[in-house]
Amino acid sequence: MKIYALILAVQLSTLFSAAGEFAEPGEDQLKGVKPPAPQQQLHVTGPEAPSGISLYSTDEVFTFERDAEKAAEERAALFRGFGLTVLGSNVTEKDNDYTFNIEYSPLLKNPESIKAVLLKEYAPAKSYWTGNLAKEALNSALVNFKNTPLRVLDSILTEDGDYSFSVSYAVNNLLQKGRPYYAKFGKTVYGRYTFESQAAKDAPSVLARFRQNGIPAVKAKTVSSGNDYALEVEFLKKTDNGKERPEYSVENYRCGEKFTFENGALKEALARNAVFAKAGLRTLHVYAFENGGDYSFAVDYAVKNLYRKEGVFREFEIKTYQNPETFDFESAAKKALEAKKANFDAAGLYVISSGVYEAGNDYSFYLEYLEKQNAQPVPRAPKP
Repeated sequence: MKIYALILAVQLSTLFSAAGEFAEPGEDQLKGVKPPAPQQQLHVTGPEAPSGISLYSTDEVFTFERDAEKAAEERAALFRGFGLTVLGSNVTEKDNDYTFNIEYSPLLKNPESIKAVLLKEYAPAKSYWTGNLAKEALNSALVNFKNTPLRVLDSILTEDGDYSFSVSYAVNNLLQKGRPYYAKFGKTVYGRYTFESQAAKDAPSVLARFRQNGIPAVKAKTVSSGNDYALEVEFLKKTDNGKERPEYSVENYRCGEKFTFENGALKEALARNAVFAKAGLRTLHVYAFENGGDYSFAVDYAVKNLYRKEGVFREFEIKTYQNPETFDFESAAKKALEAKKANFDAAGLYVISSGVYEAGNDYSFYLEYLEKQNAQPVPRAPKP
């Protein structure tokens, strides 16, 4: 009996000792034990769903806090006027001065409050020997721009050995319908000034020019630009976070016809403007260029873009017609060419260039013409 009691006591002692291993650990037992890493919570947002709150920051600084507060209030009021939903503003210390930031919602609740506009630059593939020639070409191009939907913001003469020019312009961005629209901030450089004071003085009129062209300009500050000065313009833009879809694009046509003299090529280029105008297209700039010891001409023009499910198409395409018939005599080929040109024009296929050429021992001709594309989507074949 004593033996059984002893065995039972040993078993109970062992049981309570094992139970002690599951008791709450002491401080010594916790040393060196790492807690399990928390499971990471991923918040995935697609391209159409940016964060609900965005922060606008400025590099402006103010000596006094009250001046920063006033500037923040004025900037917030400007944003509200542009249709932005402002959530609040904060004044913070920066070194020994003050600055501010503004919290806003990028989602546009009233998308019509901001126009969808893109900023583009046009620079011709042509250089001139002197600055005066480049200036004449620029002035002519600016007159042509006024007859197009491209709205000029700025123009400058450029120099890189020879002389040329560039034109900054605004064009509508055709956002896709039925999608949410957002506001984003962008920056661009405007103008060229000899003195910093000139740039600062011009800033208010530049902001007004941007706003008149549908671009909500926020501020303009002077920046160095080589040996000169320029204005860095900050602006708001409306986007659907998709690809850019400019309403119009600038296209280039290079004629294959050859002329003995540069003036002759340029004169012929100006005459072809009437063909583009007949099709409803507006030329921006025409110029002559060397072509195998002779001269030819080029035409830069604005054309409307057509957006379909199949891709992007131009409203007008330049195509080449190669006549399949040959003629024994050059005079016969020229006569047939004139008759074909009349037929093309009557059919709304506007001929911008043509020529007779030798085909072996015979002659033939070609036409380059403008053809309007179908504005309606191409019907898809039914699925089998």
